[in-house]
Amino acid sequence: MEQLKWMAAGLILVSSAWVGFHAALRLRRTGEELQELRGALDRMTGEIRYAGTPFAPLCKRLAESSSGSVRHFFQGLAAGTEHGAGCGLTRRIAQEVGLTLPNSALSVLERLFDDFGNRDLEAQLSQLCLAQEELSRLETELRVLMPGKCRSYEVLGIVTGLSLLILVL
Repeated sequence: MEQLKWMAAGLILVSSAWVGFHAALRLRRTGEELQELRGALDRMTGEIRYAGTPFAPLCKRLAESSSGSVRHFFQGLAAGTEHGAGCGLTRRIAQEVGLTLPNSALSVLERLFDDFGNRDLEAQLSQLCLAQEELSRLETELRVLMPGKCRSYEVLGIVTGLSLLILVL
């Protein structure tokens, strides 16, 4: 019976710590995705400005040069655009592929991609520039806050596990 009690205590501690460390990992992944999306938008600007690449082939190219969820996001955009999916496509694909972006970043991407191609070249380029600036601002903000937030999540997970252990034991 005593051994079972210690096993349960260990499980409580490990699972609570895992939740904290997983939250910190998710936050780090958000930073990486913001950085990769910002780079993709930069490449997109160049492609549109100098080559005039249409949206669906452009998304396919961006998918080839991206990784992880960002790659799947651009693959989904390309496929959705080819099939004529309209409003709400960006958010739906972002959720399907598991992008861990904050709502403000998703809103920026929605404003950019949901009606992309319905404007003239200069308007598209200015929309891309605005989206890049906003993603850059969010990335910088997250980079400044990330070390403290990650540490807080990790410590909170461990402390929660210890608190539950005290209550159980």
